[in-house]
Amino acid sequence: MLNQPITPAAFLSALGPGDKPAGLPSIFQVGDRILEIGADLSRIPAGTPTQRIAVLGALTTDYLIRGVACAVLQEGVLPILYQAPFGSWVQEVLNPASGLFAFGPELVVIALHWRDMVAPVPIDASADAVDAVLAPKVSLLRAVWGQLVAKGVKIVQHILVPPPPHYRGMAERLAPASTANQIHRLNAMLLDAGRGLVTWVDMESLANGIGTRRFSSAKLYYAAKLDHDPKFLPDYLPLFRAAWRSVNARAKKVLVLDLDNTLWGGTIGDDGLQSITLGFGSPAGEAFQDWQYYIKGLGERGVILAVCSKNDPAIAETAFSHPLSVLCRSDFAAFECSWNDKAAGLRRIAGELNVSLDSLVFCDDNPAECELVRRELPEVAVVCAGTDPSAFIGLLDAGHWFDADGYTGEDLSRTAAYTARASALAEQAGATDIGGYLASLEMKGSLVRPADADIPRMAQLELKTNQFNLTTRRYSEVQLRSFLERDGVVVLAFRLADRFGDHGLTSTLVAIREGDALRIDSWLMSCRIFSRSAEQFILRGLIGLAAGMGTKRLLGEFCRSAKNAVVADLYPDLGFAEKDGGMFVRDIENTDAYLVSYITDIGNA
Repeated sequence: MLNQPITPAAFLSALGPGDKPAGLPSIFQVGDRILEIGADLSRIPAGTPTQRIAVLGALTTDYLIRGVACAVLQEGVLPILYQAPFGSWVQEVLNPASGLFAFGPELVVIALHWRDMVAPVPIDASADAVDAVLAPKVSLLRAVWGQLVAKGVKIVQHILVPPPPHYRGMAERLAPASTANQIHRLNAMLLDAGRGLVTWVDMESLANGIGTRRFSSAKLYYAAKLDHDPKFLPDYLPLFRAAWRSVNARAKKVLVLDLDNTLWGGTIGDDGLQSITLGFGSPAGEAFQDWQYYIKGLGERGVILAVCSKNDPAIAETAFSHPLSVLCRSDFAAFECSWNDKAAGLRRIAGELNVSLDSLVFCDDNPAECELVRRELPEVAVVCAGTDPSAFIGLLDAGHWFDADGYTGEDLSRTAAYTARASALAEQAGATDIGGYLASLEMKGSLVRPADADIPRMAQLELKTNQFNLTTRRYSEVQLRSFLERDGVVVLAFRLADRFGDHGLTSTLVAIREGDALRIDSWLMSCRIFSRSAEQFILRGLIGLAAGMGTKRLLGEFCRSAKNAVVADLYPDLGFAEKDGGMFVRDIENTDAYLVSYITDIGNA
């Protein structure tokens, strides 16, 4: 093994599939081997996906860095690791000559402890007084984050875990200055201050689920300065992986579900509508109904729902007419019912929704079907639901597959937007004239300078958009707001609606003036509106703005990634001429044959 090439696959066999829990011994064994990689980077083959990750902590991080290593490995990326010296997290970040910056991290993980963050204030101090003594802690973290963001480093940080209750019971809960309440308040202040800068690992929820006294062992703190018991590292991995996916634009988007014995008990084709198990009347029926409520809630929160089932589609759909069914057929953006294998069905669903396979989470009660998908489509996360419907919610939750940093308006209307998209695609299938089809959609669009309320959604698109993403630079909320304050920078937000529904804010563009040219620095678009002539609409609006600024040329840049091949020819298709190094140029013109759009302008910038 010493002289063999180092790849993620070389370690994954010891950890098991990324959708199954890893055991503590294997985490330490594999973690030790990954830590050794830094001594011989020459053994990593060219093209292997890697990420340079530093772990900074207030206490001992020996066990934590191994967990981080294995979590990233399960996402198919080989981590190159740096562990900051004990307790030196502030110095490492604020000293430009530190070992941290010599290492050159792409991602920094910050793990702090409540003991370093509480303030010595009287127990009868007011909430305002507590805020005043906590404010310097927030300012310190702002300075740390600012240094890292300025160097293009991504940040993942642990939520602080309050200690178990002490002293005098309920009186502590009511006192703003109690240790637990200080930490609760500080967490809230940090979450607000870190908006758009930091992705969080919710350690408090993890500790609450396990039990704070078990999780945060006082004995281990005094003996080894550990902030929690390492035996819970297997529980930490899925939580950290969720944060890692979020900060690296790898978030899961689609929950694909089997039907029989997954959404209800029994087989709809054999048992008939009245005999399936669903709703009050039996423990299993109530559990299936609560599971449907949970799935419905995921859809309402922006998770795209789909079905992949071996079934007759007409018969399968009748189950949603059951009087106690919470879910409707219209809740599902894709409905793949056939007698073909489910790996093929998942490929069709990904194609229909225009998402990558690694955006899918597949849930089925049948272990054989789950194993087939794991083998044929290793990029798809698999949740084997088993036979106990009361456990389904916990099994899906345990993977933290759909954890998000926050909600936007577009998240909460995504199900309706994908339903509208499906309706439009169904109509397109029968169309023979693409121009006539696009005109029939009665599309209305607006291209505007974004309001402050638009920035979180724009940053979400920056982070999550992989296909229609010309440069993949991925700007944060803070960076987008700084662009809005700069002269010579154009920031645009595009919204689209059609006769089937409102698609919301679905495209963003940042362009920077360079002499007599306006260079498109970032251009993103949701996969929901590909090939709708939105590209032409947006470019026409940008040309109008460029002309008003007195520039004579547009410059476009294309930086190829693993997922953006769909826009490789975008600039030539829009009338740009290729220069060199992925750059394209176009003279300023108001309209021409390249910029025909079928979208009615209802308010350009």
